Amino acid sequence: MLQKTEKQFIQLHKEKSEKRIASRKMLGTLAFVVFAIVSNAQFQYGVKINSGASCQSDMLEIANNCDVRFSPGFGLVGKYRFTDGFALKSGLEYTQKGRSLDNNDISLSNKLQYLNLPIKAEFSASEKAGFRNGQRVFFAAGPYLSYLLAADGDLNDVAFDLKSDTKDFDFGLSMEMGIEFPVFTNKTLQFGLNYDMGFVEVYKSEPDLHNKMASISVGLMF
Repeated sequence: MLQKTEKQFIQLHKEKSEKRIASRKMLGTLAFVVFAIVSNAQFQYGVKINSGASCQSDMLEIANNCDVRFSPGFGLVGKYRFTDGFALKSGLEYTQKGRSLDNNDISLSNKLQYLNLPIKAEFSASEKAGFRNGQRVFFAAGPYLSYLLAADGDLNDVAFDLKSDTKDFDFGLSMEMGIEFPVFTNKTLQFGLNYDMGFVEVYKSEPDLHNKMASISVGLMF
């Protein structure tokens, strides 16, 4: 009886040891794969400025009886390149969005200021596609999350605060396409066309209005 119990204990201990060894091998393999991916990745950071036109309308409409308003912005950009043709990019950006409306005796202008966090997957083509050394065309798309910093309105030259009636967060889809080429030493200059489409209704008291913005951008990556 004692011999049988001892054998069971030894067998159980052996099985636990084998499981620990297998787990360590699996973790070691996973760590090696992650290290290999990170080692082959390239990180870039930079700055960008953009100038665009924004409006607020229904989800599937470009405009809803409103004129576009000038929407400047600037920010920091970070890009993590996994392969020559694929990268993840993000950053922190200051953006202005809103709308303008001139209709008979009514002149309305809303200016919303956001801190914007986009996360986009970037697909690109470079030398392998026939471009010169360092040149690249790219397309990027992904979600963005924006936090409202301030909201101001102007109705017939009378200013008012919109922040209490504006939702604190905006969420939507951001798309970008452009070209980059090398300048100076280990730096690249980027020109892009951008479009943001918001999924969240902007105002608490006025439904079915979503942020839309088209812009051009210039960035310098280090």
